[in-house]
Amino acid sequence: MISLAGPAGQFWKRVSTYLRVLMTQVLYIAPLFWFMELAQNIAWRQVNGDWGWIFPESPYHWFSFGSLILWAGCVTLLWSLHFCWFYPRRMKVWTRMAIGTVLCWAGEWFGGYVAANVFGHPLQVWPGSPLVYVHYSALFFWLSNCIVYHLLTVNMVDLTPAYDAPPDLGVQTA
Repeated sequence: MISLAGPAGQFWKRVSTYLRVLMTQVLYIAPLFWFMELAQNIAWRQVNGDWGWIFPESPYHWFSFGSLILWAGCVTLLWSLHFCWFYPRRMKVWTRMAIGTVLCWAGEWFGGYVAANVFGHPLQVWPGSPLVYVHYSALFFWLSNCIVYHLLTVNMVDLTPAYDAPPDLGVQTA
């Protein structure tokens, strides 16, 4: 008889928790990040007079629905970091923010590079940037995205599983 009470059961319980929370976060947070991207690009245009990044194959040029896949990847990366690295090591919030910001920024460049050079359809392009698919100033936007992610998933809506809660030590107060 197959029992899920042993180490294999714990493994599958952990995997199912990871996937359940990931799906929930992608459904809620990826579209929110997409709208934040629109707002950030509009803000960039207001300050600098031109779009910060363009989408060459989009009929709109300043936004693309195709970037939702990158936002789903961003949420997957941030949740994976939290689930596998940040929470088990009890990392401080600002360390999480720094690591998440740099990895997401590098992920934006990587996603743009793969879209253009592997699939032949450039997703986003930063005009005037030496890196083409991302600009150094995007680190500020990525920091804001990581802060919003942390606030939404841990502090406000709590889209993380119950293991984030402090352990109940059975201490009763009178």
